[in-house]
Amino acid sequence: MHERSGASLVDLLRSPDPDINRIIDMFVSSFNDAYGSHGAKRWDVSKEDWQRFEFLGDRVLNLAIAQCLYSQKDTFLSEGEMTRILSGIVSNKSLGNFVKESDISVERLIPPIIGAQKTYRERIIGGAFEAFIGALYCEVGIDEVTIFINTLFEKHIQVLDPDQNAIGILQEYFQKRHEELPNYDDNFEGPDNQRTWHSRVTLHDGRSFDETGKDITESRQAAARKALEYIRNRLS
Repeated sequence: MHERSGASLVDLLRSPDPDINRIIDMFVSSFNDAYGSHGAKRWDVSKEDWQRFEFLGDRVLNLAIAQCLYSQKDTFLSEGEMTRILSGIVSNKSLGNFVKESDISVERLIPPIIGAQKTYRERIIGGAFEAFIGALYCEVGIDEVTIFINTLFEKHIQVLDPDQNAIGILQEYFQKRHEELPNYDDNFEGPDNQRTWHSRVTLHDGRSFDETGKDITESRQAAARKALEYIRNRLS
């Protein structure tokens, strides 16, 4: 299989904007030609091998995304926060949602023996994606698959930052550098039952970020998120 499609497959995996459905089509066609039924529309793999690929793909996904979090977000995220993000991505529910939101044609990755039920729940959809990643790992190796996974999930990881704890992340960032902690100023307007809170967070360099919310926690968290975005952009 590698001799017939490896180079082209690697090129597609390394694309800064990978066409995942094209990759799936090339992978399934090449795999079936080499190991299964030539011309089969679906991945012609046994249920047992599909499940073995699924097991492997889960581990590859965990490693690749953990590496991405460590190398890109270690200045902001603690071990516990990285663990929460990781578990929020590599789960059948999250992967199923990712597949649907990304319009990935996962049907070709579900062998007939598994897809016979025709109703693809999160367990099957997520499992199909994991099995695909596991098979890609066997085909092209960890480096190429890691590049592909990080590109696919880069924006997804950004969205899944635990920004509900932006205040804590921001504070930890400056604590690690032994720098002055951010300062918050708050006020509100409106009647008691319709208050709007205004919060400003000021960093040690004098830069400040303002946001509003229905309570002081919401407005402070929103202001802290703005400050984190500024720091991330500055360091990128």
